[in-house]
Amino acid sequence: MNDAPNRITLARAAFIIIGAAYWITLWLPPLPGSWILKFTPMLIAAAALAGTLRPAAAWPMAIGFVAAAGGDLFLALDRHGYFTFGLGCFLITQLAYSLAFYRHRQAFAARWAWWLPVIVFGVAVLAWMWPGLGADRVPVTVYVAALVSMAITASTVETRPARLFAGAALFVVSDALIGVTRFVADFEHSVPTIIAIYMLAQYLIFTGSLRALPQKSRT
Repeated sequence: MNDAPNRITLARAAFIIIGAAYWITLWLPPLPGSWILKFTPMLIAAAALAGTLRPAAAWPMAIGFVAAAGGDLFLALDRHGYFTFGLGCFLITQLAYSLAFYRHRQAFAARWAWWLPVIVFGVAVLAWMWPGLGADRVPVTVYVAALVSMAITASTVETRPARLFAGAALFVVSDALIGVTRFVADFEHSVPTIIAIYMLAQYLIFTGSLRALPQKSRT
């Protein structure tokens, strides 16, 4: 008997519950070990995708989510002191996602109305941050290019850009806000806002991948 659908349902529910629990802790006094809640949903998604998708998509997506868990850990422990380490982890995430999406692309030129605004947004945010980047100009520019490329490739996977692309676009927004708060100016409740967008983005990428990328044959 194939219990894959049940495992996926549990994985989706666990992702939502644990992610929401972490978000709630952001409004409370510091709780020891609460940082564990931040990266756990990414490991759940990695395991679910590795066990469900065909290898060409499974491994890059799983690697991407594991790398995201590493980035989450660094930023949860010290989002300023470990920023560069977090950036490196998320760079791996963007490259891994892009590889999976590129392998299963359906169209590119026909999707210009979806990916062109992402390019414009990425360039605009980079230009806004530029005066404050200082020594971080090269790594941040490389990361923004990888982030935008991930969203572009995501727009080419689904028959019509939907859940997966929405998650990729929200990922761009959440990371743009991280950059703005670090290199331009912070804003009230920035961390809960960014975390909410990021968790939703990753959930949509997780569940969108299950819909759009080829799954293993069920027996």
